[in-house]
Amino acid sequence: MTVTDQTDLDRYLSADEFAPPDADTETLLLCALLFATHAAAADIVDLLTTDDFHQPLHAELFDAIAALMNTGQPHDPAMVLAHLERHGRLAGHHGRRLAYALTTATTAGADPTAAPYYAHAVISAAYRRSFRTAGAAIAEAAETLPDADLFDHMVAIGRAQRTATRRLEHVRARIGAAPTVGNIK
Repeated sequence: MTVTDQTDLDRYLSADEFAPPDADTETLLLCALLFATHAAAADIVDLLTTDDFHQPLHAELFDAIAALMNTGQPHDPAMVLAHLERHGRLAGHHGRRLAYALTTATTAGADPTAAPYYAHAVISAAYRRSFRTAGAAIAEAAETLPDADLFDHMVAIGRAQRTATRRLEHVRARIGAAPTVGNIK
């Protein structure tokens, strides 16, 4: 995708007003996946979900890569672009932003062998975001739920966070990173 004018570039860059610090890691992960072998990328695709990505455009690109891989097709930049086009994802303003995000990921210069570590960083960032979301949900519940429902609501959130913690530990074990979250049974 060629940016036709400064307006297109500005629209892409202001997609989420300010890019979060983990956006660069997401871009590097996508780049590494685009150039990784099928076997190496398959291990990473198995660890991630689209919910792990803060940037919706990055989640869409990951989804396209995963879809290609799950059907045994090549997952390089040209095939991802063809997949997006084939599924009508490149139309209009959103399509231009998506194509620009693919170009950015393609040219990010990530080392494909670093993909597991980028994946860990993306999942770790998602894990931290989940705690911010959980905190906000508890604070909102304190203002809106009846007294009788507060504790059960907090327990449900706690269980979800325990599941997220276990998932992060699983990812760390798969890539060989030392656990730092602690032992939760």
